[in-house]
Amino acid sequence: MPEPTTLDVLFPGPRRLVLCAMFHQPDRWWSLPELAGRAGLQPSSLRQHMAALRTAGVVREKMQGGRAWFQADPDCPVFAELESLVAKLSPRPDAAETILVVEDQHATARITRILLESWGYRVFEAHNAAEALALFEQHGPSVHLVLTDLIMPGLTGAELASELLRRKPGLRVVFMSGYPSEHLHTPGAAFLPKPFNPGSLSRMIRRELDRPAAAPAVRHMKSS
Repeated sequence: MPEPTTLDVLFPGPRRLVLCAMFHQPDRWWSLPELAGRAGLQPSSLRQHMAALRTAGVVREKMQGGRAWFQADPDCPVFAELESLVAKLSPRPDAAETILVVEDQHATARITRILLESWGYRVFEAHNAAEALALFEQHGPSVHLVLTDLIMPGLTGAELASELLRRKPGLRVVFMSGYPSEHLHTPGAAFLPKPFNPGSLSRMIRRELDRPAAAPAVRHMKSS
């Protein structure tokens, strides 16, 4: 297991993920659902963490359009130190956490991409295995996770994943499908049933990205 960083000690769990996102984009105002998606939590579960960070003077809050928005507080006495600490100890979300979405239904691919980008991830979108392979040829070193439909024309999601893992061992792969998981014959695979909701998607992505490389596990997230 890797040693915890200073950020892990000062701000464990979801608070670290939230602060990494906010202090890498200190001018951005985040909605609670966006930050919850980034942390892989339900918005209701994140409220207590945001309240604690607000009380500590690390983040500030405003109400607009009937919802709460949060931003790294520029008046925080340790704003510069936190910004520097985040930059040193945690890779930029747009550089370190890049996701390749492979989905032959364009509308589904677009909605999935919008959700992931709203949570701070960098996203490449492909609509079949051939497009995915071409994108991976260009951007493979920066891709940490592939979210692929299981049943597609041409190569299936499992066949695509096999080829991508051959090129980059250790790549995280999440399969999604409207068919039962019994159609997936890949040991240790993460499976997301369709239709899924934003909460199921964010939790699955966050868990797979955070899972230690030496500890593969079968994950099956329900959409409810």
